[in-house]
Amino acid sequence: MAFYLIYINNGVIMIILDKIYNFKGNSICLVNQDKFILYNTLNSLKKNININDIFEITPKDGNIKISDIRDMQEFLLYKPNFSEYKMIFIHEIDKMNIQAANAALKILEEPPNFAIIISTTSRWHNLLPTIRSRLYKILLPNPDLLDKIKNKFPEFYINLSFSIKNDFECAHYILNNPKKSEQILNTIKNFSNINIDELIKYLMEDDDFVENKILKYESFFEIIKRFEKLNLIEIQSIIDKILSYKNKLQDKLKTIKFFSKMFLSIYHDAFIYSLTTYWKEFYSLNMVYFFGFADFELDFQKIYENTQWCENILKSSVSNFNFDLTIQTMFLRFMLAFFKNKEE
Repeated sequence: MAFYLIYINNGVIMIILDKIYNFKGNSICLVNQDKFILYNTLNSLKKNININDIFEITPKDGNIKISDIRDMQEFLLYKPNFSEYKMIFIHEIDKMNIQAANAALKILEEPPNFAIIISTTSRWHNLLPTIRSRLYKILLPNPDLLDKIKNKFPEFYINLSFSIKNDFECAHYILNNPKKSEQILNTIKNFSNINIDELIKYLMEDDDFVENKILKYESFFEIIKRFEKLNLIEIQSIIDKILSYKNKLQDKLKTIKFFSKMFLSIYHDAFIYSLTTYWKEFYSLNMVYFFGFADFELDFQKIYENTQWCENILKSSVSNFNFDLTIQTMFLRFMLAFFKNKEE
Protein backbone atom coordinates (compact mmCIF):
# COMPACT_ATOMS: atom_id res chain seq x y z
CA MET A 1 0.00 0.00 0.00
CA ALA A 2 2.98 2.31 0.36
CA PHE A 3 3.89 4.93 -2.17
CA TYR A 4 6.77 7.34 -2.36
CA LEU A 5 6.54 11.12 -2.55
CA ILE A 6 10.06 12.28 -3.01
CA TYR A 7 9.74 16.07 -2.87
CA ILE A 8 7.43 18.49 -1.12
CA ASN A 9 8.69 21.85 0.15
CA ASN A 10 7.33 24.28 2.74
CA GLY A 11 3.89 23.82 1.20
CA VAL A 12 3.65 20.34 2.70
CA ILE A 13 1.48 21.58 5.57
CA MET A 14 -0.89 23.35 3.22
CA ILE A 15 -1.08 20.33 0.92
CA ILE A 16 -1.74 17.86 3.69
CA LEU A 17 -4.40 20.03 5.26
CA ASP A 18 -6.05 20.85 1.95
CA LYS A 19 -6.36 17.18 0.99
CA ILE A 20 -6.27 15.59 4.42
CA TYR A 21 -9.31 13.44 3.73
CA ASN A 22 -7.22 11.51 1.22
CA PHE A 23 -5.05 10.28 4.09
CA LYS A 24 -7.73 9.33 6.61
CA GLY A 25 -7.30 5.70 7.56
CA ASN A 26 -3.63 5.79 6.50
CA SER A 27 -0.16 6.23 7.96
CA ILE A 28 2.30 8.88 6.73
CA CYS A 29 6.00 9.29 7.42
CA LEU A 30 7.73 12.66 6.98
CA VAL A 31 11.45 12.27 6.28
CA ASN A 32 14.26 14.80 6.58
CA GLN A 33 17.81 14.73 7.92
CA ASP A 34 17.09 17.80 10.04
CA LYS A 35 14.98 16.87 13.08
CA PHE A 36 14.12 20.52 13.68
CA ILE A 37 12.27 20.67 10.36
CA LEU A 38 10.34 17.53 11.28
CA TYR A 39 9.36 18.77 14.73
CA ASN A 40 8.45 22.18 13.36
CA THR A 41 6.22 20.64 10.70
CA LEU A 42 4.30 18.57 13.24
CA ASN A 43 3.97 21.53 15.58
CA SER A 44 2.45 23.50 12.73
CA LEU A 45 0.00 20.71 11.97
CA LYS A 46 -1.01 20.50 15.64
CA LYS A 47 -2.35 24.04 15.49
CA ASN A 48 -5.06 22.97 13.07
CA ILE A 49 -6.82 20.30 15.10
CA ASN A 50 -8.37 20.22 18.56
CA ILE A 51 -5.82 19.14 21.16
CA ASN A 52 -8.24 16.56 22.55
CA ASP A 53 -8.12 14.65 19.26
CA ILE A 54 -4.32 14.51 19.14
CA PHE A 55 -2.12 11.76 20.56
CA GLU A 56 1.65 12.32 20.51
CA ILE A 57 4.47 9.83 20.99
CA THR A 58 7.99 11.10 21.65
CA PRO A 59 10.97 8.82 22.40
CA LYS A 60 11.79 8.56 26.10
CA ASP A 61 15.34 7.57 27.05
CA GLY A 62 16.05 7.12 23.35
CA ASN A 63 13.25 4.62 22.67
CA ILE A 64 9.59 4.29 21.80
CA LYS A 65 8.30 1.40 23.87
CA ILE A 66 5.45 -1.05 23.50
CA SER A 67 3.54 0.79 26.25
CA ASP A 68 3.47 3.88 23.98
CA ILE A 69 1.92 1.84 21.19
CA ARG A 70 -0.66 0.34 23.53
CA ASP A 71 -1.62 3.81 24.73
CA MET A 72 -2.03 4.87 21.11
CA GLN A 73 -4.21 1.85 20.36
CA GLU A 74 -6.43 2.69 23.33
CA PHE A 75 -6.72 6.31 22.15
CA LEU A 76 -7.94 5.03 18.78
CA LEU A 77 -10.71 2.90 20.25
CA TYR A 78 -13.05 5.89 20.18
CA LYS A 79 -14.06 8.33 17.45
CA PRO A 80 -12.97 12.00 17.59
CA ASN A 81 -14.86 14.29 19.96
CA PHE A 82 -14.20 17.76 18.54
CA SER A 83 -12.70 17.25 15.07
CA GLU A 84 -13.42 15.38 11.85
CA TYR A 85 -10.55 13.00 12.57
CA LYS A 86 -8.04 12.01 15.19
CA MET A 87 -4.38 12.61 14.54
CA ILE A 88 -1.47 10.58 15.87
CA PHE A 89 2.04 12.03 15.88
CA ILE A 90 4.95 9.61 16.27
CA HIS A 91 8.23 11.52 16.51
CA GLU A 92 11.34 9.63 15.36
CA ILE A 93 9.53 6.42 14.52
CA ASP A 94 12.91 4.79 13.87
CA LYS A 95 13.36 4.82 17.68
CA MET A 96 10.71 2.12 18.17
CA ASN A 97 12.18 -0.96 19.81
CA ILE A 98 11.41 -4.38 18.33
CA GLN A 99 8.46 -5.03 20.63
CA ALA A 100 6.92 -1.65 19.86
CA ALA A 101 7.49 -2.08 16.11
CA ASN A 102 5.81 -5.48 16.09
CA ALA A 103 2.89 -4.15 18.12
CA ALA A 104 2.49 -1.19 15.75
CA LEU A 105 2.33 -3.19 12.50
CA LYS A 106 -1.41 -3.78 12.47
CA ILE A 107 -2.44 -0.27 13.48
CA LEU A 108 -0.02 1.33 10.98
CA GLU A 109 -1.40 -0.82 8.19
CA GLU A 110 -5.05 -0.19 9.00
CA PRO A 111 -5.70 2.82 11.22
CA PRO A 112 -9.38 3.53 11.91
CA ASN A 113 -10.96 5.45 9.04
CA PHE A 114 -11.38 8.45 11.36
CA ALA A 115 -7.64 8.65 12.13
CA ILE A 116 -4.42 9.74 10.47
CA ILE A 117 -1.04 8.59 11.77
CA ILE A 118 1.83 10.96 10.96
CA SER A 119 5.31 9.82 11.92
CA THR A 120 8.74 11.36 11.35
CA THR A 121 12.24 10.02 10.87
CA SER A 122 15.67 11.23 9.83
CA ARG A 123 16.72 7.61 9.15
CA TRP A 124 14.19 6.06 6.77
CA HIS A 125 16.28 3.04 5.86
CA ASN A 126 16.78 2.19 9.54
CA LEU A 127 13.10 1.33 9.78
CA LEU A 128 12.14 -2.31 9.57
CA PRO A 129 10.95 -3.21 6.05
CA THR A 130 7.60 -4.24 7.52
CA ILE A 131 7.20 -0.74 8.97
CA ARG A 132 8.34 1.04 5.79
CA SER A 133 5.86 -0.90 3.67
CA ARG A 134 2.98 0.46 5.76
CA LEU A 135 3.87 4.14 5.45
CA TYR A 136 3.27 6.79 2.83
CA LYS A 137 6.72 8.38 2.64
CA ILE A 138 7.03 12.16 2.14
CA LEU A 139 10.54 13.55 1.95
CA LEU A 140 10.92 17.15 3.12
CA PRO A 141 14.05 18.80 1.72
CA ASN A 142 15.85 21.69 3.36
CA PRO A 143 14.30 24.73 1.68
CA ASP A 144 17.06 27.38 1.90
CA LEU A 145 19.00 26.42 -1.21
CA LEU A 146 15.83 25.95 -3.24
CA ASP A 147 14.48 29.34 -2.20
CA LYS A 148 17.74 31.07 -3.12
CA ILE A 149 17.61 29.67 -6.66
CA LYS A 150 13.89 30.31 -6.97
CA ASN A 151 14.29 33.96 -5.97
CA LYS A 152 17.54 34.70 -7.80
CA PHE A 153 17.15 32.53 -10.92
CA PRO A 154 13.45 31.78 -11.43
CA GLU A 155 13.97 30.51 -14.97
CA PHE A 156 16.48 27.93 -13.72
CA TYR A 157 14.08 26.92 -10.97
CA ILE A 158 11.28 26.28 -13.45
CA ASN A 159 13.26 24.53 -16.18
CA LEU A 160 15.84 22.68 -14.08
CA SER A 161 13.55 21.90 -11.15
CA PHE A 162 14.31 18.19 -10.94
CA SER A 163 18.06 18.78 -10.61
CA ILE A 164 17.49 21.55 -8.07
CA LYS A 165 15.02 19.67 -5.91
CA ASN A 166 16.59 16.22 -5.97
CA ASP A 167 20.32 16.59 -6.40
CA PHE A 168 21.92 19.13 -4.07
CA GLU A 169 25.19 18.91 -5.98
CA CYS A 170 23.34 20.11 -9.07
CA ALA A 171 21.49 22.75 -7.05
CA HIS A 172 24.74 24.20 -5.67
CA TYR A 173 26.25 24.18 -9.15
CA ILE A 174 23.27 26.01 -10.66
CA LEU A 175 23.29 28.63 -7.91
CA ASN A 176 27.03 29.29 -8.16
CA ASN A 177 27.54 28.96 -11.92
CA PRO A 178 24.78 30.99 -13.58
CA LYS A 179 26.58 31.45 -16.93
CA LYS A 180 27.25 27.75 -17.42
CA SER A 181 23.77 26.95 -16.15
CA GLU A 182 22.37 29.29 -18.80
CA GLN A 183 24.22 27.30 -21.46
CA ILE A 184 22.82 24.05 -20.09
CA LEU A 185 19.34 25.53 -20.05
CA ASN A 186 19.62 26.58 -23.70
CA THR A 187 20.61 23.03 -24.62
CA ILE A 188 17.63 21.63 -22.73
CA LYS A 189 15.24 24.09 -24.32
CA ASN A 190 16.26 22.63 -27.66
CA PHE A 191 15.60 19.03 -26.59
CA SER A 192 12.18 19.04 -28.20
CA ASN A 193 13.82 19.65 -31.59
CA ILE A 194 16.50 16.96 -31.54
CA ASN A 195 16.11 13.33 -32.59
CA ILE A 196 15.67 10.46 -30.19
CA ASP A 197 19.19 9.10 -30.74
CA GLU A 198 20.72 12.35 -29.50
CA LEU A 199 18.44 12.33 -26.48
CA ILE A 200 19.47 8.78 -25.64
CA LYS A 201 23.14 9.81 -25.79
CA TYR A 202 22.47 12.40 -23.10
CA LEU A 203 20.41 9.89 -21.13
CA MET A 204 23.06 7.17 -21.15
CA GLU A 205 26.04 9.41 -20.38
CA ASP A 206 28.08 7.52 -17.80
CA ASP A 207 30.13 10.48 -16.55
CA ASP A 208 28.86 11.90 -13.24
CA PHE A 209 30.10 15.41 -13.95
CA VAL A 210 27.36 17.74 -12.74
CA GLU A 211 26.60 19.29 -16.14
CA ASN A 212 26.12 15.85 -17.62
CA LYS A 213 23.81 14.86 -14.78
CA ILE A 214 21.49 17.81 -15.39
CA LEU A 215 21.28 16.99 -19.10
CA LYS A 216 20.78 13.32 -18.26
CA TYR A 217 17.82 14.07 -15.98
CA GLU A 218 16.08 16.33 -18.47
CA SER A 219 16.62 14.00 -21.43
CA PHE A 220 14.72 11.32 -19.51
CA PHE A 221 11.70 13.60 -19.11
CA GLU A 222 11.81 14.63 -22.76
CA ILE A 223 11.78 10.98 -23.84
CA ILE A 224 8.85 10.20 -21.54
CA LYS A 225 6.90 13.14 -22.93
CA ARG A 226 7.33 11.75 -26.44
CA PHE A 227 5.81 8.41 -25.47
CA GLU A 228 2.32 9.85 -25.75
CA LYS A 229 2.66 10.29 -29.53
CA LEU A 230 4.36 6.93 -30.18
CA ASN A 231 2.98 3.45 -30.68
CA LEU A 232 4.26 0.40 -28.83
CA ILE A 233 6.64 -0.61 -31.63
CA GLU A 234 8.25 2.84 -31.65
CA ILE A 235 8.52 2.85 -27.88
CA GLN A 236 10.13 -0.58 -27.89
CA SER A 237 12.64 0.70 -30.42
CA ILE A 238 13.64 3.45 -27.97
CA ILE A 239 14.01 0.92 -25.15
CA ASP A 240 16.18 -1.29 -27.38
CA LYS A 241 18.45 1.67 -28.13
CA ILE A 242 18.80 2.36 -24.42
CA LEU A 243 19.69 -1.29 -23.79
CA SER A 244 22.31 -1.16 -26.55
CA TYR A 245 24.45 1.03 -24.27
CA LYS A 246 24.81 -1.77 -21.74
CA ASN A 247 28.36 -2.73 -22.64
CA LYS A 248 29.52 0.89 -22.43
CA LEU A 249 28.46 1.25 -18.80
CA GLN A 250 31.01 1.00 -16.02
CA ASP A 251 28.40 0.33 -13.33
CA LYS A 252 25.17 -1.27 -14.52
CA LEU A 253 23.60 -1.29 -11.06
CA LYS A 254 24.11 2.48 -10.84
CA THR A 255 22.27 2.90 -14.13
CA ILE A 256 19.42 0.66 -12.99
CA LYS A 257 19.11 2.74 -9.83
CA PHE A 258 19.16 5.91 -11.92
CA PHE A 259 16.15 4.73 -13.91
CA SER A 260 14.40 3.68 -10.69
CA LYS A 261 14.93 7.16 -9.29
CA MET A 262 13.59 8.80 -12.45
CA PHE A 263 10.49 6.64 -12.64
CA LEU A 264 9.83 7.30 -8.95
CA SER A 265 9.82 11.00 -9.79
CA ILE A 266 7.18 10.41 -12.46
CA TYR A 267 5.07 8.48 -9.98
CA HIS A 268 5.55 11.25 -7.42
CA ASP A 269 4.24 13.81 -9.90
CA ALA A 270 1.30 11.53 -10.67
CA PHE A 271 0.31 11.63 -7.00
CA ILE A 272 0.72 15.41 -6.82
CA TYR A 273 -1.36 15.71 -10.01
CA SER A 274 -4.10 13.52 -8.57
CA LEU A 275 -4.17 14.48 -4.88
CA THR A 276 -3.58 18.24 -4.93
CA THR A 277 -3.95 21.40 -6.94
CA TYR A 278 -0.37 22.41 -6.12
CA TRP A 279 1.29 21.50 -9.38
CA LYS A 280 4.18 23.80 -8.49
CA GLU A 281 5.25 20.95 -6.19
CA PHE A 282 5.99 18.70 -9.16
CA TYR A 283 9.36 17.03 -9.09
CA SER A 284 9.85 18.22 -12.64
CA LEU A 285 7.99 21.39 -13.51
CA ASN A 286 8.72 20.60 -17.14
CA MET A 287 6.23 17.73 -16.79
CA VAL A 288 3.29 19.97 -15.83
CA TYR A 289 2.16 20.28 -19.46
CA PHE A 290 2.50 16.52 -19.94
CA PHE A 291 0.22 15.74 -17.00
CA GLY A 292 -2.22 18.48 -17.90
CA PHE A 293 -2.73 17.56 -21.53
CA ALA A 294 -1.41 14.05 -22.22
CA ASP A 295 -3.93 11.41 -23.21
CA PHE A 296 -3.63 8.81 -20.47
CA GLU A 297 -5.63 7.24 -17.69
CA LEU A 298 -3.56 6.70 -14.56
CA ASP A 299 -3.82 3.31 -12.85
CA PHE A 300 -2.94 4.15 -9.25
CA GLN A 301 -2.91 0.57 -8.06
CA LYS A 302 -0.16 -0.14 -10.58
CA ILE A 303 1.59 3.10 -9.62
CA TYR A 304 1.58 1.99 -5.96
CA GLU A 305 3.08 -1.34 -6.97
CA ASN A 306 5.63 0.26 -9.30
CA THR A 307 6.70 2.69 -6.60
CA GLN A 308 7.41 -0.08 -4.14
CA TRP A 309 9.20 -2.12 -6.82
CA CYS A 310 11.46 0.82 -7.79
CA GLU A 311 12.18 1.68 -4.19
CA ASN A 312 13.28 -1.90 -3.52
CA ILE A 313 15.75 -1.58 -6.37
CA LEU A 314 17.12 1.67 -4.93
CA LYS A 315 17.68 -0.02 -1.57
CA SER A 316 19.50 -2.98 -3.09
CA SER A 317 23.25 -3.21 -2.54
CA VAL A 318 23.66 -6.43 -4.51
CA SER A 319 24.32 -6.28 -8.24
CA ASN A 320 22.31 -9.36 -9.14
CA PHE A 321 19.88 -7.74 -11.57
CA ASN A 322 19.61 -8.76 -15.18
CA PHE A 323 20.17 -5.37 -16.80
CA ASP A 324 18.11 -5.90 -19.94
CA LEU A 325 15.20 -7.52 -18.14
CA THR A 326 15.10 -4.95 -15.32
CA ILE A 327 15.15 -1.91 -17.61
CA GLN A 328 12.61 -3.49 -19.96
CA THR A 329 10.34 -4.31 -17.03
CA MET A 330 10.67 -0.81 -15.64
CA PHE A 331 9.43 0.74 -18.87
CA LEU A 332 6.69 -1.86 -19.26
CA ARG A 333 5.42 -1.19 -15.73
CA PHE A 334 5.31 2.52 -16.50
CA MET A 335 3.41 1.95 -19.73
CA LEU A 336 0.80 -0.23 -18.04
CA ALA A 337 0.27 2.39 -15.32
CA PHE A 338 0.02 5.37 -17.70
CA PHE A 339 -0.89 4.21 -21.20
CA LYS A 340 -3.27 1.27 -21.05
CA ASN A 341 -4.85 2.57 -24.27
CA LYS A 342 -1.69 1.66 -26.18
CA GLU A 343 -2.31 -2.04 -25.46
CA GLU A 344 -5.09 -1.86 -28.00
